[in-house]
Amino acid sequence: MINSRRFGNIIILIVIVLLCLIVMTISFRGSGFTERVKARTLDIFEPVQEKIFSLFNPVVRFFTSIRDYIGLRQKYLELEEENAWLRSHYAEDISIKVENDALRRLMELDIRKDHDMFVVKVIGFYSNRWQSEIILNAGTSDGIQEGMGVVGSKGLAGIIISAGNNSSRARLISDLQSSIGARILSSRKLGLIEGSQEGMVFLRYISSGEEIYKGDIIVTSEYGQYLPPDILIGRVSSISDIAGNPYREIIIEPFEDFRDLEYLMVIR
Repeated sequence: MINSRRFGNIIILIVIVLLCLIVMTISFRGSGFTERVKARTLDIFEPVQEKIFSLFNPVVRFFTSIRDYIGLRQKYLELEEENAWLRSHYAEDISIKVENDALRRLMELDIRKDHDMFVVKVIGFYSNRWQSEIILNAGTSDGIQEGMGVVGSKGLAGIIISAGNNSSRARLISDLQSSIGARILSSRKLGLIEGSQEGMVFLRYISSGEEIYKGDIIVTSEYGQYLPPDILIGRVSSISDIAGNPYREIIIEPFEDFRDLEYLMVIR
C-alpha cells in the first residue's frame, strides 16, 4: 500500500512538472498574468530544476566527453597519418641531399685530375676481429682489378682484394691483414700502414731515432702496382717507445670514418 501511494505521488509530481513546463513555454505578448505565472512557476520549481540539473548534468557531460574523445581520436589518427607522410618525404629528401653531397665531394677531389676514377657504392660490410671488408657494386666489367685503391672524400679507405664481373671486395686499411706502403708527409720517411684485430691503424717500421710528431700527415708511397703516391691516409694520433723494440709504436687516425662509408671511388 505504501509503495502504491509513493508511486501515485511520483505520478502526480511528474504531471505537475509537465504542466508547469507547458505553461512556461506558452508566451502571450502583453499578458501580465502569463508573465506572473511564468515567474511564479520558476520560483516554485527552481529547487526541482536545480536537483534535476545536478542529477543529469554529469551524465550529459559523460556522453559529451565520449563524443569529444571520438572526435579527438579521429583527428589524432589523421594527424598521425599526415605526420608519417611528411616524415617519409622529409627522409627521402634528406637522403637524396646527402647522396648528392657525397657524390659532389667525391667528384671534386683533386686526385681525379691526375687519375682515372670510378664511382662505386658500398653494398655490403663485414667487420669482426679477423676481417674488415666492404662489398662494392662494380667489378671487372667496369675495369676494377685486384690491388686498386679505394678512396672516400677524405682519404684512403682500402684496397680491392678480389673482383667479380659486377661486384668486388675491398679490404679496409684497418683490417688485420692490411699492409700498405706509406710515407710521413713532412719527413718523407717510409713505413707500412697495418691494421689490427682491434680495428686500430698503425704506422710500422719507423725507428726510434726518426723524427715524427703527433699530428703528422701520413700518405701513400709510390711503391704500389695500382695505388698512386701521396693519397691521404690519416694523421699520427699517438707515439710511444717500447723498451727493447727498435721501432716506435705509432697509431694513425684515418681520415675516413669507416662506419659511414657509402659512396667511394676506385683509382683505376
